[in-house]
Amino acid sequence: MRRVSRPRWARLRGRDGERGGIAVATALLLPVFIGLAALAVDTAGVWAARQQVVNGADAAALAVATDCAAGNCGDIKPTAESYFFANNEAAKLADLKAGSGWIYVDGRQIRATGTWLIRHFFAGAWGSPTGSLSVESTAAWAPVASSTSGVGLAVSWCTFRAAGPVNSGSTVRIDLSAQPSGTCTGPTGGSTTAGSMWTTTSAGSVCGTTAAVESSVTQYQPTSSRPSGCTSTYLSGLVGRTVDVPVWSSVSGRSAQVYGWASLRVTAVDATSLSGRFVYRPRQVGDATPPPTTAPDLGARAVFLTDPSTWTGARCQDGATTC
Repeated sequence: MRRVSRPRWARLRGRDGERGGIAVATALLLPVFIGLAALAVDTAGVWAARQQVVNGADAAALAVATDCAAGNCGDIKPTAESYFFANNEAAKLADLKAGSGWIYVDGRQIRATGTWLIRHFFAGAWGSPTGSLSVESTAAWAPVASSTSGVGLAVSWCTFRAAGPVNSGSTVRIDLSAQPSGTCTGPTGGSTTAGSMWTTTSAGSVCGTTAAVESSVTQYQPTSSRPSGCTSTYLSGLVGRTVDVPVWSSVSGRSAQVYGWASLRVTAVDATSLSGRFVYRPRQVGDATPPPTTAPDLGARAVFLTDPSTWTGARCQDGATTC
């Protein structure tokens, strides 16, 4: 039996009808597509701005913490703003909302917090030109719990205390013959050995020893000489630089127990001695676990970011800079 087909004109009309339906659907959905694209652009812009604002807030908190750890907090607001904008490439997309606060100092803790207004690219057409973004970054400083000496020497508590308070500007002279000798009152009140000593060089170091607080450093042997890397040329190159130096609380045989870490600003070196001043020396660390704050504070300090949820300082009122 012969199959009956639809007329050609009917088939063409059906296709035209389909094309017409697609055109209508496209016209109806086009604003939705445009809106979704605009939303995606604005969302990406807010995310990028947030990352930049967080970077800037982190930099601001670390900068203020570093200044405070160096013994000079100074005017914290200009410092914070300078580092915020220097580390925030998208700063032009974000304005700090008036009266929302900014930077606070509480003891060894620093908190950078505020609410920023983020400008939208497309949402303004729907009556929402800006959105708010709240960011909080916290940093802190603490005495270092371990370090590597940059000069290969360990000094007694007596030598450290004889120089006066840290950052006082008093000069201390360390004899390069470096022998423990004499006694003085130690940090806990008992008698301890005075003097200084050359220490055994740690692997990977030219003229230095790595040690933690309450561990020991070992006197270099023979005691009449110094480590091979601690040449006169090397020591002369330290002038004008600041190096960490372990301070011992007691000596037993060839071992000296590290009480804490001091920082020495080297000012002069000659054939028989090394001179310098004990100062505060902060350095940024990226440790996942912040250094313990129980180490004695002898001048060598670590600066690090902290989890804002662990902030234990006062919650200042908006607009305050200290509390």
